[in-house]
Amino acid sequence: MLRPTRMTKVVIAGTKDAMEPAISILHKLNILHITDYADEGGGFKIGKPLKPASRLSEHLLSLRTIANQLGVAEKEPSSKQSTKQLPSLIDEKIINLHKEVSTRTDELRNLEFNIKEKSDLISAINPFTGLPLSLELYHGYETLKVHTGYIGNDIAQRLSGITDNYELYTGLYEKRNIIALFIPKVFEEQVQKLFQDEHSYVELKVPDIMGNPVTLLDDLTKEVYLLKEKQTSIESELDNIKKEYSEFIMAADEYLSMETQKAEAPLRFATSPNAFIIDGWVPTKKFAELESNLAESSRGLVHLTKLEEKANEQEIPIELENPGPAKPFELLINTFATPRYGEIDPSILLFITFPLFYGIMLGDVGYGIIVAAMAFIIKNKFKTGGLNSLALILLISAVMSIIFGVIYGEFFGLPLFNVELHGKIEEGLLGIAFPVISGLHLPIHRFGAVQFLLLICFVIGILHVFMGLVIGFRNIMVEHDLKHAIYAKGSWMMILIGGVAVIAKLMPALMTKTSVPSGDFIYSGGAVLAIAGIALLIKGEGVINILEIPTLLSNVLSYSRILAIGLSSAGIALAVNTLSMDLFIKPGGVVMGGGIGLALLGMLVLFIGHLINLLLGIIGPGLHSLRLQYVEFFTKFYEGGGKKYAPFGYNRKYTEE
Repeated sequence: MLRPTRMTKVVIAGTKDAMEPAISILHKLNILHITDYADEGGGFKIGKPLKPASRLSEHLLSLRTIANQLGVAEKEPSSKQSTKQLPSLIDEKIINLHKEVSTRTDELRNLEFNIKEKSDLISAINPFTGLPLSLELYHGYETLKVHTGYIGNDIAQRLSGITDNYELYTGLYEKRNIIALFIPKVFEEQVQKLFQDEHSYVELKVPDIMGNPVTLLDDLTKEVYLLKEKQTSIESELDNIKKEYSEFIMAADEYLSMETQKAEAPLRFATSPNAFIIDGWVPTKKFAELESNLAESSRGLVHLTKLEEKANEQEIPIELENPGPAKPFELLINTFATPRYGEIDPSILLFITFPLFYGIMLGDVGYGIIVAAMAFIIKNKFKTGGLNSLALILLISAVMSIIFGVIYGEFFGLPLFNVELHGKIEEGLLGIAFPVISGLHLPIHRFGAVQFLLLICFVIGILHVFMGLVIGFRNIMVEHDLKHAIYAKGSWMMILIGGVAVIAKLMPALMTKTSVPSGDFIYSGGAVLAIAGIALLIKGEGVINILEIPTLLSNVLSYSRILAIGLSSAGIALAVNTLSMDLFIKPGGVVMGGGIGLALLGMLVLFIGHLINLLLGIIGPGLHSLRLQYVEFFTKFYEGGGKKYAPFGYNRKYTEE
């Protein structure tokens, strides 16, 4: 917690005949982060894959092709399959499955092509049902030119001005005029000019096929129907295969992935004709486990050595170590950047501050309950991975939203408790006043306590930014020394504290148009502290860094967004409630005073309005809370750039020993 897991660098060396057993035990333990061997020399070269690697890769490729063709997706298995039984089933089942699935997939592809081809032909023939000619009559003339298409106006009179030697057939298709013009080719130039002048003309290409259009359409429609029936039948067969073999496919994929991983492991080792060497990292607390398992399985043919010399921090893999509730927040850390080995891991801090900011912003019992329900459903659907972590973050944030919803006394923008506002008692949904707890009078009406809430947001901002500077102070002191830490971060801490003290005394005086007492210790002490901080900043970081002082102020002021987002959400909810109630549901103070139709319309407005506000309430607080972490907080101490811990092994889901 607050620090990545401590790592120990190890070297594993052994004889060549002990390499496969060593690979198996390392893969099973799933704790060694292997450093790939790259510098060939000293009689060592990069190892070669084990013999089964090629066959395993081929099987894995075939299996994933089958899975892709069937649309098999990851899901929770009903039971795990034994890795002792899978090898005897894989060869035969993959061959049979590949044959069955590929045959049906190829047939489906041909059917889809034929259906499209015939559907396109139907579309092409359809317009010609409006003309009294067979399709073969439009082709095969040496001296005649045939024009077919849609047209808006009657062109017979203009054609007579060109020649009387023509045949013009007209018809109607989908309320559009259609023509077929047969005219000697010698008049082609005049006809083309006529069509150019006639802007409504759209040429139609005659399909190269013989027969009556209506009869052809009837035959083609029947053919398409039969083809689609066959398509449905094959899709049903594939669906049955998918249902029957999906768990086997996922288990076999997992098994083959593990075996391929083991077979290709020597590509990461240094090897000679008689020996192998593995460089890597292991969590310090698991070193003894690795040592005992290697000694037991290798019968003394493999040796594990712990390297004590100091390593470059950039080479050390990072495993974040946090308690269960804070674990999902590692997703937000890794999304920004994995911390370096010597840095503080702020996951536990995000576990506190992210939901707090989110809850203050959303702060509504009704919205909080819906967000919590959505998060719970997503969490149960996705048991692992990023979506599961995101759902847990949302669930914790929703609980905080419910808590602050009670503090604000809001339920979908409606008051929960009776509250006095502007000298009037506003009736709440529960019809009671909030009980006074230890002298604390709740609820806090957001629109009636703007100044108080804004002050709270600034206090939160000051504490949050100061916490970032404290962590940054610690990081620099560990990496360099105390002097560097004082210059780089201590100076900013002094400027922040001193500036806050000065502003805390100066602002009330300015607002009341009075002067600050000359002997005020807080004011004078704050000014001295801020000036001393600026002096240290100039000495340690250079005079140019004075330009960064306004950024510190803007960082603190940025926390006003916590109140602004909350007020906008509450304002939208209030507007939706007022609009739907006063105009539709309860016009003139009478329930359904405008009739049931108007009341139903009001319910629709109420639903859509709160749905939009809910979506904004999920996205807005999340993004702005994240921004306060990444921009205002992380920039004070966090650099990142670490390399993730990726142990050699596999997290099983579908198989077991």
